[in-house]
Amino acid sequence: MSAPVSDPSTTPLMTVRVDRRRGRRVTAGRTVAVLCLAAVLLEATADLLPDEPVVWILTPVRLVLGAGLVATAVAGVRPGQWRTPLDPAIGALLLAAALGTVLAGQPWAPWRGVLTAVAAYYLMVGVRRSVPDAGPALGLLALVGVAVAGTVAARQAAAGTATGFCRGAIDGSADVCGPDAVIRAVGTFSNPNLLAAFLVLLLPVAAAGAAQLADRTSRLAGTALVVVGYAAVLLTASRGGIVAAVAGAAVFVALRRGHGRALPVGGRLRPGRAVVALLGVGGVVAAGLLLLAPALSVGVRADVWTAAAGLVAQHPLGVGPGRAGALLDAAIAGDEAFQHAHNLWLNWAVEAGVPGLVAVLTITVGAVIVTRRAALAGSATAVAAGAGLAGFAVMSLADHPANAIRVSIAVWIVLALVAAESAPRTLARRRSGQPATGVRSRSGSR
Repeated sequence: MSAPVSDPSTTPLMTVRVDRRRGRRVTAGRTVAVLCLAAVLLEATADLLPDEPVVWILTPVRLVLGAGLVATAVAGVRPGQWRTPLDPAIGALLLAAALGTVLAGQPWAPWRGVLTAVAAYYLMVGVRRSVPDAGPALGLLALVGVAVAGTVAARQAAAGTATGFCRGAIDGSADVCGPDAVIRAVGTFSNPNLLAAFLVLLLPVAAAGAAQLADRTSRLAGTALVVVGYAAVLLTASRGGIVAAVAGAAVFVALRRGHGRALPVGGRLRPGRAVVALLGVGGVVAAGLLLLAPALSVGVRADVWTAAAGLVAQHPLGVGPGRAGALLDAAIAGDEAFQHAHNLWLNWAVEAGVPGLVAVLTITVGAVIVTRRAALAGSATAVAAGAGLAGFAVMSLADHPANAIRVSIAVWIVLALVAAESAPRTLARRRSGQPATGVRSRSGSR
């Protein structure tokens, strides 16, 4: 008896049907993931979602993040594609914060806030790896965020809306609202410094998004919104925000000068002398601020930094996330209330201890290296995101806007933009001119 012979005409048809179902599934996953990312970024921009949990510890923003992460998996992101160069340092930071929470006997709610922001990081990574042409869409999302926050701030300034924040002198010595004081815009945030930090972070990415719009008229409108965003930074009258915006623009120009140059043989990047010098100068400045704080004329920040350094010495493993402000209030005489140590790295040292400080410094140095690597490989997205992160870092030297969960989410999203762009395989494709995709082919290659 002869073996049954399959009808060859049915095999291609079945394959086409399977491919169509797979294509619809991938498309649906990508769509949901991008929509979830947009919702999270809009939450960071305008606080749209309620803060109260829907069930147990699951707030609306956490549910959206969870749905987005599941959607990226449906879209074809494999476990290995979630990896980024910053993963070990991020894991160490979470562990250090957890250890500080346990040792201090504190509730886990602040630690869950840190985890929520990190989840936004991996949602951004998943979107970048699953959607090959996500760059323009991500730039457009940043442009929307800047437009919403910036136009609200401009409206406040035009209408003379009282925000509770005023600037009476450039040195901050007369910040009492009165006839001669300038009202400081807060936009969609609770204070002007948070608005300035948010805009400094997203403006370069928004500018890149405006430049990628389809036609000249759209690009002109997008550019106008970016100009409104930079004007809103001025309307906050935030000294740190204005300096940070200038620094971000300078870093953008510096990265553009090396944009698209070939990587060294083997794809390995050795940080240039300029990068090493920049990191060295930053370390010296930070150390000098801590050592010389009592003698510097920087207002109450000198007392804050001194007290924070004392807390680190007393609690080398940290006091737990969210506790720095209360402990600084107790340590510093006076009526002024503090929510953080007015320095991003020092605040992490207080709350997550020396291990947390090492982890966040590693993330900072790693972000510098991967940004430069991705810029050299030709990533315009990395250039814009790196400039935003640089400006935010400058502002964080004397402030800690990422202490607010909405700003923290935005920071982790922009950081993920750089980290996802710096994936070795993605860079290899850019050097060879092949398109980058986030879905594996049947042969198993990405």
